[in-house]
Amino acid sequence: MSQQKVDKYKEFKKNRKEELEKERKAKKRTELIWKIVGLVLAAGLVVALAITGINAWSNWKQAQPVYTRDSLIIGDIAGISETEEETTEAVPESTEEAVPSPESDETGAETGEAVPSPESDETGAETTAAN
Repeated sequence: MSQQKVDKYKEFKKNRKEELEKERKAKKRTELIWKIVGLVLAAGLVVALAITGINAWSNWKQAQPVYTRDSLIIGDIAGISETEEETTEAVPESTEEAVPSPESDETGAETGEAVPSPESDETGAETTAAN
C-alpha cells in the first residue's frame, strides 16, 4: 500500500505545475468576471441615479415661475386697455344682423332639415289644386 501512495505522490508532483497553472487561470477568470459584473452594476446604479436627478431637476425647473417681459405686465383690471378699444371699434355691431346664419336659411339645405312648402299638408305630402 505504501508503494501506491508513493506512485500517487510522484504523479501529483509530476502534474503539479500544470494543475497550479489551471487553478490560477480559473481564479483569475472568476475574479475578472466578478469585476465586470461589479462594474456593470455600478454603472447601472450611476445611470439610474443620474436619470432620477435629471427628472427631479426638470420637474423643479418646470415648477418655477417664468419671469418674462409679458408676465410682468399687470393686467387691466377695469377693462380699459387700448387693445380692447381698438378691436371693439373695428368690428361694427350691425354686421351681425345683416349676415343671415346658415341655420335660419329658408330652404334648410345647410342644416339638413326639410322645410315644408306652403302647398304641403301636415303629413308632408304634396297637395294638388285639383282635389
